[in-house]
Amino acid sequence: MDMELTSEQRLLVEAVENLGARWRTMPAGHERDYAHYEANLQGALAQGGFLRAGLDMGMLEAALVAIEVSRLPVVTSVGASALVAAALTGDVPDGPIAIVSGDWRKAQRLLAVATHAIVLRDDQALLIDLADVAIEPVDSVCGYPYGRFVAEPDWAAAALVGDGATLRQWARVAIACEAAGAAQSAIALTVEHVKQRFAFGRAIGSYQAVQHRLAQCHQIACAMRFLALYAAWSGEAVAADIAATYAQDHVNKLAFDLHQFSGGMGVTCEYQLHFFTYRLRALQAELGGADGAATGVYDGLWNAAA
Repeated sequence: MDMELTSEQRLLVEAVENLGARWRTMPAGHERDYAHYEANLQGALAQGGFLRAGLDMGMLEAALVAIEVSRLPVVTSVGASALVAAALTGDVPDGPIAIVSGDWRKAQRLLAVATHAIVLRDDQALLIDLADVAIEPVDSVCGYPYGRFVAEPDWAAAALVGDGATLRQWARVAIACEAAGAAQSAIALTVEHVKQRFAFGRAIGSYQAVQHRLAQCHQIACAMRFLALYAAWSGEAVAADIAATYAQDHVNKLAFDLHQFSGGMGVTCEYQLHFFTYRLRALQAELGGADGAATGVYDGLWNAAA
């Protein structure tokens, strides 16, 4: 079973797929990186209007863009731009955007390359222009470029763009979308590998135990996608919490199985798998991880009704 897209949605997904075709493999010289932010792709998405899909078409369409872009091994800020910024600001600022939560002193995903940051502070969402803000890169294996503020930003200069609840809602939709895209590509890569890797005279993908576990991984990726799309379409905060809970809670299963079936090659930087699974690990911890999102589910479904 799959969700049937409208003709306009199919054209949108196909257009994003065609735009990203040149980045389906890591650019030369970056094959052994832990992460590679692709400014050219970010610019092409902005120029083509894809990051404004949520404003021009709807948030479901923005989620479709985020999932498709996240299937590529290179990194952009598609989730923060197309979903979070669009929902909070009614616009998409130029350049990559970082979502900053928790202690501002700690390393933050995409902050090293961002031109703007949307910050969760005192249960408010603040938009900061990073043009004159000192940021230092932080080495990481977690699938994204990380950075940290050198000094505390001038919060008074930031623009208030919404409340913390709205930021958490759409950031969790973005987490679910990016996780779904990364999971789809990681599984596809592994399925192709087990067709070509032989043991005891047979492709390891021909063994039923391998097929069953990969089928479970496929089911997880499909559920990630469905829940993310429903959360974007419905605009319900609890749906966003459910999508993030499911995605973040199932990262361990995906990482374990996909790396095991890729053998020793799967734990090296010579194989493309790590670009997706390490990214999943990074997304797994954001905004309090699965426990934080599950608390949101409880508050939204049961605590509010009590």
